[in-house]
Amino acid sequence: MIKALIGWKGYVVAAALAGVGVWVVQGWRYDAKISRIETAQATALANAQAKARQIEQASQAAIEEVAKNADEKIAVATADADAARNSAGRLRTELARLRRASENAVVASSGKSESGIDTIGVLIDVLEGVERNGREVAEYADRLKVAGFACERAYERLR
Repeated sequence: MIKALIGWKGYVVAAALAGVGVWVVQGWRYDAKISRIETAQATALANAQAKARQIEQASQAAIEEVAKNADEKIAVATADADAARNSAGRLRTELARLRRASENAVVASSGKSESGIDTIGVLIDVLEGVERNGREVAEYADRLKVAGFACERAYERLR
């Protein structure tokens, strides 16, 4: 009977040791598998971050290019406005000359015109007002146009 118990206990001990051995080996296998999964995840994360960085840089470069083009167009519009301002200055000088000539003609003809209205002066005032308002509206419209086109191009490039 003792031999039977020892034999039986031996099998139990051997089975327990075999079970522990299998448990340890299975743990090693799972550790290796987890390590491979972690490595794959770290690689995928690094690749995703690099791709996101690349997309971000491309988007930023596109927006910078649009802003540069808009700045160039604003510079052209500003140069056009300066040229128009110079032309308006010449027009004002000519209108002032006409006003002086008209005043001199009225003084020479001994008084005001029959209706009592300085028609050249009124015309000059109207033209100056139209020119000033037109310049303001044109400059504002140019800025809006350039800003709108820049916004559209930036949106199209980021889509």
